[in-house]
Amino acid sequence: MKKLIGWVLLAALLVPAGRSWAQLSQMSETRRPQKELFAGFAIPTAPQTFKDYYKVGLSLHGQYVIFPTPSLGVSVGAAFEGFTFDGTKFVNDYEAANPGTDFTGLSLSATGSARVIELGVGIRPYLTPPTANNQIFLFGMGTLNFLHDSVTPSVTGPDQYGNTTTISETITDNQTKPGLAAGAGLEIPAGEKFNVIVQALYRDILTKDKSTSFVGLTAGVVF
Repeated sequence: MKKLIGWVLLAALLVPAGRSWAQLSQMSETRRPQKELFAGFAIPTAPQTFKDYYKVGLSLHGQYVIFPTPSLGVSVGAAFEGFTFDGTKFVNDYEAANPGTDFTGLSLSATGSARVIELGVGIRPYLTPPTANNQIFLFGMGTLNFLHDSVTPSVTGPDQYGNTTTISETITDNQTKPGLAAGAGLEIPAGEKFNVIVQALYRDILTKDKSTSFVGLTAGVVF
């Protein structure tokens, strides 16, 4: 009985209040590798033409993260952003920039789209220990980006024979450029087999002439 009491007293000294043996054992373990899938939206910020004529886009991400230490993750992932084109603003700005042109009898329109496919490798320092319920982290990434955008302006009006006709031309641009991404995130328990992750980020792509950048907010699952 004395030995039993002694072990109980020793355990009371070693285990802080409110912390289980399972939590203590987790503190000595590294974080397990995890897969992440999340989606959200991206808002163009630069250059000005990208910001003016492209609307908020859909953002899809997938990552695999390993942990060399409990406080640092290394991620490998891919992402896709797709942006829709504001044709009405494009036409209005074109007409405003050509005040001497007579557009009577003509109908101007424009369609377009832009997309970015990203491959990235990054680091993720954690601000919270592995035993914390909610995990807070920062991240930085180096990226390789495949960009495509196209704009198709069209003019509809009568031809020389009085028939209605449409003339259009598609202008495309394709680039493969490096870039950087940075942000912060929060991981919240949602069950025994997966967590919920929320992430805010800023991306800068070193495109020709001026960098292309946007900010994003995504949410998803970790398993």
